Amino acid sequence: MEYIFDKTIDRTGSNSIKWDLTENIFGKEDCLPLWVADSDWETAPEIKEALKKRLDHGVFGYTFPSKELSEIIINWIKKHYNWQIKKEWIVYSSGVVPSINIAIRAFSVPGDGVIIQPPVYYPFSSTIKNIGRQIVNNQLINQDNYYKIDFKGLKSILSPDSEEGCKRTELFLFCNPHNPVGRVWNKKELSEINQVVLENDMLLISDEIHADFIFADNQHIPAASLSQEIEMQSITLMAPSKTFNIAGLKTSFAIIPNQKIKKKFINVKNHLVGAGNIFGLMAMQAAYNKGEQWLRAQLKYLKENIDYTADYLDKNMPEIKYYKPEGTYLFWLDFRDVNKYSEDVNDKLVKEFNIALEPGNWFGDGGEGFLRMNLATPKKNIKKALKGIEKYLDKYNR
Repeated sequence: MEYIFDKTIDRTGSNSIKWDLTENIFGKEDCLPLWVADSDWETAPEIKEALKKRLDHGVFGYTFPSKELSEIIINWIKKHYNWQIKKEWIVYSSGVVPSINIAIRAFSVPGDGVIIQPPVYYPFSSTIKNIGRQIVNNQLINQDNYYKIDFKGLKSILSPDSEEGCKRTELFLFCNPHNPVGRVWNKKELSEINQVVLENDMLLISDEIHADFIFADNQHIPAASLSQEIEMQSITLMAPSKTFNIAGLKTSFAIIPNQKIKKKFINVKNHLVGAGNIFGLMAMQAAYNKGEQWLRAQLKYLKENIDYTADYLDKNMPEIKYYKPEGTYLFWLDFRDVNKYSEDVNDKLVKEFNIALEPGNWFGDGGEGFLRMNLATPKKNIKKALKGIEKYLDKYNR
């Protein structure tokens, strides 16, 4: 079957956060939004068919995940990430961010520290703040256009004498692959993270929602898959929402090998969210059971968008540095040689050139001067956005 990703679909008027809230967020309605990390193409036809079949049934009462779904997830994770999990490790939820909220509530108390590695997906910091925990920053090192983990700094903030850390740091909130910088952490890096977690008796909460978007010779390795010890001190969060563009169906799962940790997680979860909805669970099952070929085609198209963007920047806008993603479909653009202030750049792009990207300062320390660009859109939108950015440079910096 041929899958088409170049088709233009009008998403305005569909209650799309990405397309219908640009005026609320950026102050202008009529602009091309390449910010929120969802895709501008239809999901896999196999998923649509499964949803239509369930819709035709016509009764949408209370539901629960099927027995088959656990086995389908187990097979997907073994095939794609070489991790053999068990069905009793799986806990269904309504999303990765709600699951992060659940985990922090379950395994820390107000005032405890939670380690994050900015610049990073901003719901990490907002969730920590909103429930009264302390952010402990282990900022990534940007060295020669490549991001690395500051292990020396990480160990320093966990030292009892540290002025940067927190009196009690119980949790490490990890992003793998990393959003927005696009790193796919390798085995050596993951092993060192795991060692720090184990030595300091922390719980690793690993957001791996972008695990299926891996490019070149990179490989996604679930952090918890590297040893039985780290399995027992970890919660791995995954979902089909990014992979198959079904974020609006609100479904995800956590992998929790330690049954004591799982029980505590479930106790908190049951007071906050359910296990997903009828259509979300049905879509997840169809995605992981029948979506392999569609995913391969999508990855091919995304790789073309990534290569086109990199080539265009090299030829036409060398003053903008970029970080070609090893994983995710997000392009991290470095405007610091042009303008040190992310929101000033984005404001001009929106108001004068009708392009809305995501300001890097939203992602915390180390993000100022950057913008995040979503490439999961038909190529003509990529071309339009790049031309808009080039016009901005012509007006303000050339």
